[in-house]
Amino acid sequence: MKTTLVIFSGLPGTGKTTLATSAARELRVPLLRIDDVVASIPEHMRRHADPFWEEMIGILLNLVEAQLKLGLSVIVDSVFMGVDRLQAFDVAKRHNAAFRPIHTFISDEKLWEQRVRQRVLDFPDDEPATWERIQIQRRDFTPWKPNSALFVDGVRPMEENHHKVMEFITVDDIE
Repeated sequence: MKTTLVIFSGLPGTGKTTLATSAARELRVPLLRIDDVVASIPEHMRRHADPFWEEMIGILLNLVEAQLKLGLSVIVDSVFMGVDRLQAFDVAKRHNAAFRPIHTFISDEKLWEQRVRQRVLDFPDDEPATWERIQIQRRDFTPWKPNSALFVDGVRPMEENHHKVMEFITVDDIE
């Protein structure tokens, strides 16, 4: 497989992390997560993290670039709201890496809300995004254009989505 940058983009609770983790594990490539970058910020600063989003994305993409310089493929798990997608594409292009954007979403709004609310109850120490916070993020999330990424609906079974993702990542004729 050619050196590849895979980005998983989508609002919280759509299956990004689950799919990114399973793909990284199967391919045995580094997985870089925006949540890990955010977690490295001291607690007192995290409460006000929104103004620093661009800086956090910058840190994440610097880590991506370090992996690509080594000739390693990398998978990135972040919301990728809009402009940061272009920044990721530019990083891939600079290192002659294949770029594989994957957009996760859930087509059933009620199911999505139910999953998010359950996740908040199941993992309160992880501070997962609340449904209300996701609705705020949603206003600033630039929709992906058709055919600009692989669209993966979290309503579909995990095994089916994983297979779809793996085919997309490993195909050699997409440029």
